[in-house]
Amino acid sequence: MKAVIAFLLVMMMAVPVLAGAPADGTYKSSDIGGLMYPGRYSESWFPTKLSVDNTLHEQSWDGATLGTQWQWYCPWVVNAPTLLVNTVNGSGNGQKIWTVTYTGGTCWLDGGGPWAGGDPTYTASILTWTAVVTETYSNFAEVGTVRTHAASAQFNNYPDGCMSLQIENTEKIGDTDSGTLPAGYPNFWYWAPCADIGTTGPGEWGDVDSITFTIQGCTIATEQKSWGAVKSLYKK
Repeated sequence: MKAVIAFLLVMMMAVPVLAGAPADGTYKSSDIGGLMYPGRYSESWFPTKLSVDNTLHEQSWDGATLGTQWQWYCPWVVNAPTLLVNTVNGSGNGQKIWTVTYTGGTCWLDGGGPWAGGDPTYTASILTWTAVVTETYSNFAEVGTVRTHAASAQFNNYPDGCMSLQIENTEKIGDTDSGTLPAGYPNFWYWAPCADIGTTGPGEWGDVDSITFTIQGCTIATEQKSWGAVKSLYKK
């Protein structure tokens, strides 16, 4: 009898304690009037920018500390990026606009965020992640790069719950061709296996602003809305 009780206690300890799913709603970053922190990102290069296997890492930034509220890590570039627009002229001035498709990765949320539902943390598996990257050139030199992102994910312990993510302004600040990764930016990661690979790179880093983050039940309509958001980016 004691053995049975001991077995049951072990089994109970092995089962995660879940207090509640994250609260449905639409959450925005503070720079556009919401309660989410904006963030910072790094992307490791294998071996250069816009390469297959490049791995993304984004973390919230409260002005002093990374990753206290949210983190998206290890989506990687699965196919060669597609050049949508090239207006660079013979003098080397203009823009290149690319679409980049990522696969895999994980979303992590602090349970005390604006989506609080009772659990200390939440994780979700990324289902889709697409970026539109706009590079600006002057005299054939890259002088500015911004991205928009559209992503979707499904919560691991609450499979009826899904999230969609829209980031309208991810601005590149620097890369290892011109310097080293500064303090206060996420370390570089590699997807296979998903792990922190330090600060050496090669890679790039920057700021993540204008975030709209939606949590709701997993439905076909949600997926269509997410893809509609991606398609609308191509028209810009």
